Amino acid sequence: MKPDDCSLDPDDYAAIRKHAKLVLEGAGALGRFPTPVNDVMEHAKVVVAEKEELDAGFVEKMRRKAAGALKRAISKIRGVLDVIGRIAYIDQTLYVVKQTFLKLHETAHAVLPHQRKLYALVEDCEKTIAPDVSEQFDREANVFAAEVLFQLDSFIDEVRDEFFGILVPVRASKRYGASIYASVRQYVCKHHRACCVLVINPPVLIEGHGFVAELRRVVTSPSFDETFGQLSWPRQFTPGDDVGAMIPVNGRKMSRPRTLVLVDANGFRHECVAESFTQGKQVFVLIHAVATLTRTTVILA
Repeated sequence: MKPDDCSLDPDDYAAIRKHAKLVLEGAGALGRFPTPVNDVMEHAKVVVAEKEELDAGFVEKMRRKAAGALKRAISKIRGVLDVIGRIAYIDQTLYVVKQTFLKLHETAHAVLPHQRKLYALVEDCEKTIAPDVSEQFDREANVFAAEVLFQLDSFIDEVRDEFFGILVPVRASKRYGASIYASVRQYVCKHHRACCVLVINPPVLIEGHGFVAELRRVVTSPSFDETFGQLSWPRQFTPGDDVGAMIPVNGRKMSRPRTLVLVDANGFRHECVAESFTQGKQVFVLIHAVATLTRTTVILA
């Protein structure tokens, strides 16, 4: 699975949320839909450079300029920020909704005071940023981007009282100018229900064996964590298991809600309802607990 990219401790989260609110208020963006990202960036004094694609030559040039502060990525780099010049370079070959989130992510590096100061110091001193600090900064930037894009609690306040289901965040994504992926994550991580979403890569067909689909990420709500703790999920799914049987194939986009049972760390069985949706790039399996059934006792010889 992909590593955690958005978890912060409560104090750090409160600080990031504070700066997101200040930027939203300063840009006059609260209550305007879709969220006016360009106005937010203008208020933050960050401009987007015209760069069609962040090719290897350009990235290497930026890495030399940053004296090693630009961390090396396993996958293709989608966005780069010149902190001193306050210029964001975004891969414009990406989907518009992905560019939107990246713009806010890069803006965070320029807006958050502790990040801006350290990046400037690194450039002046020609030092590098420690990997753990860089990862923390990226998580902070992701949280900032989500808080701005979904206007703090505006998104969840709108959708939390609707009938719970995967199509709720899918439909609401257009109002905020967000991707379905970001909207589903926001829906789950801020919902009061005990729920989670399994983000799964598109199924790969295997002749004679149906398909295999790799688990990419698990997003949980606070109450889900309180109820179940850290569940151990399979790394891949096939048509023969409960989750794999729900993955839409053959041109389908959704599966019907169905019942499955999850067992928590204390041995209690919980009846859950699960349904799936795909937009082609990922499969989302949304699961929420509806009732606690019985306790399962395991006796070891």
